[in-house]
Amino acid sequence: MATTHAPVSVVRPELFRKFNHVPAYEIVPVSRSWLERIGDWLHRRVVRRFVRWNSESMAFLVSQLPIMFGAVAAMVRLGGFEALLKRPQSLEELAETLQVDAHSLVHILRPLLAMHFIDRDVHDIYSIGPLGREYTSQGRQPFAAWVELVDRIQVPVMSQLPDAIRAGEPLTRFVYHKTCWEVMAEHPGTCELHDVACGRWTELCVDEVAKCCDFSNVKTLIDIGGGRGAFLAAMLRAAPHVSGAVYDRQETHAAAGEMFCGKGVADRAEHLVGNFFEEVPAGRDLYTIKHVLHDWDDESVRKILSNIRRAMSAHSKLLIVEGSVDHNVAPGEIVRSLFDLHQYAATWGCSRTFDEFARLCADSGLHLQRVIPTRLIDPQIMECVPA
Repeated sequence: MATTHAPVSVVRPELFRKFNHVPAYEIVPVSRSWLERIGDWLHRRVVRRFVRWNSESMAFLVSQLPIMFGAVAAMVRLGGFEALLKRPQSLEELAETLQVDAHSLVHILRPLLAMHFIDRDVHDIYSIGPLGREYTSQGRQPFAAWVELVDRIQVPVMSQLPDAIRAGEPLTRFVYHKTCWEVMAEHPGTCELHDVACGRWTELCVDEVAKCCDFSNVKTLIDIGGGRGAFLAAMLRAAPHVSGAVYDRQETHAAAGEMFCGKGVADRAEHLVGNFFEEVPAGRDLYTIKHVLHDWDDESVRKILSNIRRAMSAHSKLLIVEGSVDHNVAPGEIVRSLFDLHQYAATWGCSRTFDEFARLCADSGLHLQRVIPTRLIDPQIMECVPA
């Protein structure tokens, strides 16, 4: 499959930790301007030196992060950021708007003020700050929904992370003995928070991901576990000659239909209901699966990939769109490492190295033939063919 990147003919193993018996795969280098490369280098140098030269201050800050997160989460759940977005207010007015005690509220506002989540003028009138605006309806990313979801589901059990590590189990499985989906189903409103957050993030990245793929030899495609259909819609917009389907739960059917209509691809898109642990529809030229495998352990991933392989023809391809760890193909090592811990704590899965993906594919009858980097921090494209 051709891409917008320059082709390469050699594997670049020096970028990755190599293990024995890993099938060889190709890394397509992403083109970056000299200015971007200098920026990446400076960022790495500045961050490392800041941490090393200010280790005591950093240690103090990290030790207080749970408190800071609690203040942000409380402000989100109380509706404080949205209230200040609508209009500046005094402490008493804000307390009345939120229906809380003013003397207690001020203890949340002080650290938020110090970190520029909110501002206060000489008349003691509070207003939304540049950082707090990101947690409102005007924010480009769904931070408010994500903070509330983490605060309700993950924070209450993080104290058991040491025990989960001793037991060798992901935190959610260790504590609840259930998948994250089963846990959210038991907490009203959290599934909706998850769908809002993940849906918004998907819409922010799918167009960039779709640009990295060439659909010239594709007539039909199917996105496995594609939810509301944002990724499928982006691919169909990028390839007007292609028709496609989303394969996911019944709960996403109506939202997918709305997405297809809103993006102008309803005449070429459909939503199919099913369970990828049981079977996958056959006969498509291209199969895609985006940000699904990181939710599951290796055994489950092999089951999903094996079902996809059985559905593929000899000429079909599979694109796995996932974040990966332990590489320098793209900047953002700190962010990717935090994503990895979040996946380990919140789901049955984790972020994986490209080598680990290659082995899982080989176990499932697939060959990871090359990795196509995107210009994004997290999602990379792994192109697989039948082994």
